[in-house]
Amino acid sequence: MKLLAVGSHPDDIELACGGTLARAITEGHAATMLVLASGYANYKGENLRSNDTAQQDAEASAKVLGAKLIMLNFESKRIRYDDVAIEAINRVIDEEKPDYIFTQWMFDTHQDHRNTSLATVSAGRHYENIFLYEPFPPSGRSYVGFKPQVYVDITESIEKKIQALRCHASEVEKYGPHFLGSVVGRAQLRGYECGAEYAEAFELLRFKLQL
Repeated sequence: MKLLAVGSHPDDIELACGGTLARAITEGHAATMLVLASGYANYKGENLRSNDTAQQDAEASAKVLGAKLIMLNFESKRIRYDDVAIEAINRVIDEEKPDYIFTQWMFDTHQDHRNTSLATVSAGRHYENIFLYEPFPPSGRSYVGFKPQVYVDITESIEKKIQALRCHASEVEKYGPHFLGSVVGRAQLRGYECGAEYAEAFELLRFKLQL
C-alpha cells in the first residue's frame, strides 16, 4: 500500500498525519510527503524561516518517519489554486500512484493550506481514496467546523510524530512551550473518541469500499 500526503509547508503533514504515516511505514507500507513551499517571511519582510533551514528540517523529519520527501519550489503564502499547482501535484500523483491521498482541509484559514487542498483534489480527480487532515491552530480557526469521520490509532507511533515535529525547531519555538503538549492532547482527544490511547482524525472526501 502507498500513501501520499500533500502539504503546503514543512511541518503541516507531521502535525496532522505524521502518526498515520509512521504507523503505515512501520507496518511495511510506503509513504511519500509532498511539500509545496518551504521558508517564509512576515508582512514586514523579515525572514522567519529560510528555505535552506526549512529544507533541512523537512529532510530530518521525513527521515524520522521513514517517508520519502518531495519538495517543490512554490513561494510560501502565495500558493494558488490554479493550473500550475494542480499540474505539479498531478505529476507527483502519476509518478507515485498512491492508494490513499491525504491533504489539507478545504476550510483552513491559511490561504496556502486551502489552495493546496483544492489543488490536490483537482489533481487527484481520478483517485478514489482522498482524506482531508485536521487543521491545527492557529490556522484551524475557521467559520466551518472540522468533522472527524475517519480515525487512525497512532498509539504506537505518537513518539515518532513528536520526534518528527521537534525537527522543525523554529516552528516549535515560535508556537511556544505548550505547543507539543497541545499536539499530544489533540491526539489523546481523538483517541478517546475512537477507543484508542492516541489517534489522528480525518474528514472523508472520497472512498472506494472494496468488497
